[in-house]
Amino acid sequence: LAYTGTLEDGTVFGFATKEEPMKFQTGMDMAIDGFENAVLEMNEAGEKKTFVVDEYEAYGEYLESHTAKIPIEQIPVDNIAVGKRIWLSSSEDGAPMPATVLEIEGSVALFDLNHPLAGKNLTFEVELLEVEEAPEDFVSAVEKAKHMKEQAKLLGGDSGEDFR
Repeated sequence: LAYTGTLEDGTVFGFATKEEPMKFQTGMDMAIDGFENAVLEMNEAGEKKTFVVDEYEAYGEYLESHTAKIPIEQIPVDNIAVGKRIWLSSSEDGAPMPATVLEIEGSVALFDLNHPLAGKNLTFEVELLEVEEAPEDFVSAVEKAKHMKEQAKLLGGDSGEDFR
């Protein structure tokens, strides 16, 4: 499918074109719930739809307390600066997640752990280009990882550096 995702102020946060479409399989946790549910209501190639996904069906509410202070010496990424996004691994499950440097005080960086789109309602203009029955192995783990990394870049991530 082709889509354009915008914020309430008109800022484009993500897109896919007819030349480089988004290919995803439903039920694979490759898209936010509100997006996937709206696409599932579409039936045929060429169908277009515009819809809004509220923050609760997107990336959740913005939590002021969702931050972490980390000594800079423990961050194996060069050039830590306010506004830079890097990948942090969650202590809960080890899953990487983007974090944004809010401030640097002495030798400690304060990270915002909220998703960059947390607390935002998202508008999508979608055109369904093709619908096909998916074989069992339609999306491999490698393809899903590549898709998720591309989505992170569209959301303002830098070069996808890993921080463990």
